[in-house]
Amino acid sequence: MLEDQREENAFQLNSSKASSFSAKKMRLDKPLDFKKCFSGGKRLSSSAFMIHYLKNDLSHGRLGIRIAKKKIRKAVHRNRIKRVAREVFRKSMFEGLDIILVLRNEKNYEHSRCYEQINEIFSNLKRK
Repeated sequence: MLEDQREENAFQLNSSKASSFSAKKMRLDKPLDFKKCFSGGKRLSSSAFMIHYLKNDLSHGRLGIRIAKKKIRKAVHRNRIKRVAREVFRKSMFEGLDIILVLRNEKNYEHSRCYEQINEIFSNLKRK
C-alpha cells in the first residue's frame, strides 16, 4: 500500500516536470539549423569551449552540442559534458536563441571542473 502511494507521487512529480520543460523542442538537431548558426551567428569563447549563437523566431531556446571523439576519447566523459551543458542550459532559460556548444581545446578542459567551465561560458552569454 505504501509503495503504491510512493509510485503515484513519483509519477505526479515527473508529469508536472514534463509540462514545464520539453527536452525535444529544446534541442537543435537539424543540420540546416547548425549551418545557419555556424555561418550567420555570433561567437563567444573561453579557454576550453566556444559558443555559437543566433537569434531564432521561437519562444524558446535550443541547444546543440558538438564534441569531437578525436578530442575526448571516452564516451563517458563526452556524455558528462553533454549532461552538464543541458542542465546549465535548462537552468539559464535562454529564450529565442539557438546555441551550439563546441569543445574548442581539450588541453584546457578539466574533467573535475566541467560544471564550472560550462556554467562560466553560459553566464558570459547571459550577460551579453
